[in-house]
Amino acid sequence: MINLLDDSAIARARSGCTSALCLTFNGLKVRLLTNNPSILDYLVGYFSGLTDSQAVQKELRVFLIDGEPDTGAVDWTPVQRSKVSRLGLKEAYVDTHDGRWIHKVRTGLVMFQSLVDPVVMGDLLANRSQVVNFINNQFLNHYQRQGYLLGHASAFDIEGRTTAIAASSGGGKSTLMLKALETPGARFLSNDRILFKAEGGAVRVLGVAKHPRVNPGTLMHSERLRSILPAAEQKRFAGMPTGELWAIEQKYDVLIPAAYGDGKTALSGTLRNLVLLDWSLDDPAPTELGPVDIEQSPHALDGLRKSPGPFFQNAEGVFPPEQSPAADVYADRLPGVQVLQLTGRVDFDRAVELLHQWGLL
Repeated sequence: MINLLDDSAIARARSGCTSALCLTFNGLKVRLLTNNPSILDYLVGYFSGLTDSQAVQKELRVFLIDGEPDTGAVDWTPVQRSKVSRLGLKEAYVDTHDGRWIHKVRTGLVMFQSLVDPVVMGDLLANRSQVVNFINNQFLNHYQRQGYLLGHASAFDIEGRTTAIAASSGGGKSTLMLKALETPGARFLSNDRILFKAEGGAVRVLGVAKHPRVNPGTLMHSERLRSILPAAEQKRFAGMPTGELWAIEQKYDVLIPAAYGDGKTALSGTLRNLVLLDWSLDDPAPTELGPVDIEQSPHALDGLRKSPGPFFQNAEGVFPPEQSPAADVYADRLPGVQVLQLTGRVDFDRAVELLHQWGLL
């Protein structure tokens, strides 16, 4: 077992990371170093279509250590969440002189977030999605340090014109975004988080390099994606009431190139439209799409607000308290963006029709 608070033990573990892979995300070059080449094979395939070759602004080394961390000797502080999960504690942390160890309690994975040489350690192949998340956290940190604001939204892009779809978790933003991808010319930009910043008279938006992870309800309502579910699961969900199916939390990856073909991903764009989902399954009113004045009603942006989380470390190496910026901060960062709101009952086919009518598709 590797003692997390022993600098020499961590240095020895890093020295064993002799396999390397370089990936570039919107100008951030990440050099991955590991003692298990199999995780790099997975990451090459996973990040297909989600990286670029543009000029590198910054390079960062990230160590992926396949080994058992000694978590028992650490005095962990629980990460407090607004909603208590039925699965219990999700994360805990301890700060050190040069960074923060974060313990993924349910999987046993640990991560060291620091300005230099961050580390993820544990059973890497069994927790591949969390490895992907940690790599993406370095990207999120890099751009938040440059003044980009983090938003809770999916997004698609058509010829550089981006539409973001914001809602709280389970609100349907991933499903609607995937429905939009059926339109020729529409490309996937992001599934759950965006970064955006007003510059040069427009709002630049960056996607996060993670394919959609969706629940069975999304897959069952798509002819293209249903086969991602095993046959037995398709049969199980086929006759399930909509409300019951909607509530199931059982994630599946939708790899965009495999599902939609090459050329269906984008990495950045100009944010032209923001669609807020304020609908529900049991609303008797028909589905409607209309404008929202966010200067008068900034609270309408609550679904877009997102805390940077326990991984965010500012340029001075400080971990600020976890807190989402106020709604009016988001409103101020969206000059010239058309903001629309979907209300009434949840109806994805009708929603797509309305997006076409408003010229978003």
